[in-house]
Amino acid sequence: MKKFFEQNKVIVGLVAGLGSMLGFAVALTAGLMIAGEPISAHIRWYGGMFIPLLLVLRHYAKHREQLNVTRTLIILFFITFLAFMIYLLQSRTLTLQ
Repeated sequence: MKKFFEQNKVIVGLVAGLGSMLGFAVALTAGLMIAGEPISAHIRWYGGMFIPLLLVLRHYAKHREQLNVTRTLIILFFITFLAFMIYLLQSRTLTLQ
């Protein structure tokens, strides 16, 4: 498993980035369900899923010096953040005044 994440491939960036975001989203969903809170009332909290992605990006950019993985993580962050903001705007959870 460790050798997989040491490779300089696009698939490594996708697995590391999407895995970190998915882990946060699953943990948050489980926490909200255990607390008995409605998930729809706390959609903005899912914005925290970008924190682990940024930490993984920092790790690969600073310590690994793997250019393909770093580029993949930057593109993944941009696309998912843009999609999340569009969703928040269209669902009227976030409004511009």
